[in-house]
Amino acid sequence: MVKMCASKGVIQSKKVVGHIQKGALIGKGMTAEVYEWQENKILKLYYDWCKPEMISHEAEIAKAVKDAGVPAPAVYEIVEECGRNGIVFDRIRGSSMLAIMQASPWRAAFFARTMAKLHSNIHCCSGAKLPRQKVTMERAIRVSFELLKETTETICKVLHDLPDGSRICHGDLHPDNILMTGSESIAIDWTNACTGDPAGDAARTCLMFRTPFIPPGTSKLMALPIRLIKNILHTNYLEEYRKLTKVKLAEIEAWMLPVAAARLRENVPGEREWLLDLIDRRLLQLER
Repeated sequence: MVKMCASKGVIQSKKVVGHIQKGALIGKGMTAEVYEWQENKILKLYYDWCKPEMISHEAEIAKAVKDAGVPAPAVYEIVEECGRNGIVFDRIRGSSMLAIMQASPWRAAFFARTMAKLHSNIHCCSGAKLPRQKVTMERAIRVSFELLKETTETICKVLHDLPDGSRICHGDLHPDNILMTGSESIAIDWTNACTGDPAGDAARTCLMFRTPFIPPGTSKLMALPIRLIKNILHTNYLEEYRKLTKVKLAEIEAWMLPVAAARLRENVPGEREWLLDLIDRRLLQLER
């Protein structure tokens, strides 16, 4: 039996699937598993602890981004499969940039430039009904009040003094959120998408390249090469992105304080002390 609810505009319906069986597991993340689904589609099936409103939010964001002309997978519907909620997307047949780069690390500079081109193309788009960048970022900053204490208000003021912008921002663009299909690259995982200033979005990507975080289980022998590759990625991404967009380095760096403060809430292993030190140094620069 299939139960279908009507939907108008954004995706608010849920189809309870009775006869369609999900295919092979093709991916797994922190919030969901990804399965083959019918022909040329995939099912992002969320774990039981994920709230329905979070899933509906991601579906609405993904639809808004696609409708705005951004190179991103199309979204179809929300379904319930085996008691769990999921979203059906177009299947992009390719591999993540991270996986390809791990197999050919000597091409890191090429991947960084490819990523910058994709990011600049995303930032050419506007008009989507997405959360405002500053609103989302301020909320994230205030979550870390216990760590930031009295500097919270100062950081929020810095945030609000920055340009508003009206461009679509991915909010979390890194090599594992890019699929490569031959000569084409497509961004996925638009959960953090917003409308705002592209320089702030670029600052977030730069921050992730600069982070000292090394994946758990990495041997000491591999730690240094990984840091070197991240430095190559950062240098080439920033150079190519600035060349394509004509943005000034100072415009990106101006966002680094609020971006770092907002990232605190993600609790990435090995990042907290580094982020707090970065924040302290940026605050000291404000006083000069």
